[in-house]
Amino acid sequence: MSDESTPLAPASQPGSVAGAPSENPRAPKLETLLAAAATTFATRGYSGTSMRDIAHDSGISLSGIYYYTRGKSSLLYEIQSRTIDALLASVAQALSTVTRPLDQLLQFVENHTAYSNDHPAFVRVLSHETAPDGTDERREAVELKRNEYVKVLRDILDRVRQESSAPVPTPFACDMLFAMMSGPRQWGVSDTEFNVGMASRLIYDLFVRGFTGGAAAARP
Repeated sequence: MSDESTPLAPASQPGSVAGAPSENPRAPKLETLLAAAATTFATRGYSGTSMRDIAHDSGISLSGIYYYTRGKSSLLYEIQSRTIDALLASVAQALSTVTRPLDQLLQFVENHTAYSNDHPAFVRVLSHETAPDGTDERREAVELKRNEYVKVLRDILDRVRQESSAPVPTPFACDMLFAMMSGPRQWGVSDTEFNVGMASRLIYDLFVRGFTGGAAAARP
């Protein structure tokens, strides 16, 4: 498998590859393999997953898998690299139409929440899994891309701080916002329908205005 990563398609087409040539006979099985591996890693964890598990879940023979990948860590880093590429591309497109910092913040929240909702396994693997047996080069490449994505949000928050004199340091605020955007899928009430647009707006309102909207008494 090439180390060149192709972004996943927009959120409405989970697991597919944007711009992948249709005449490439490897593409459909590769996408099947990556989608199955992402689901298996998300369910069992990287350490708890074997290549036989991935073969079983993907429907591709164990020997056939090695036509597409060098091994488990390569699969993990391919999933993570494609996912962060897709997030970077989609958020760049979302931010291209707005200039006001608070509007940019809302666009970031909406984009991340929608993508996470449509690709939960891919985003969970990106956020939670590491490969102790992976090469440093691939791990560092994914980390650089992850830092690039975090920087997009930090830069937006810095611009918001300049306009509002927000008292919370940007790095901490950034970490907390990512935690909030992950929350609805992990902690939501099971019988409550998840509406991406509504959830995004509520996360934004809670983050920007606070639960009490400034009505609570100031802390002594």
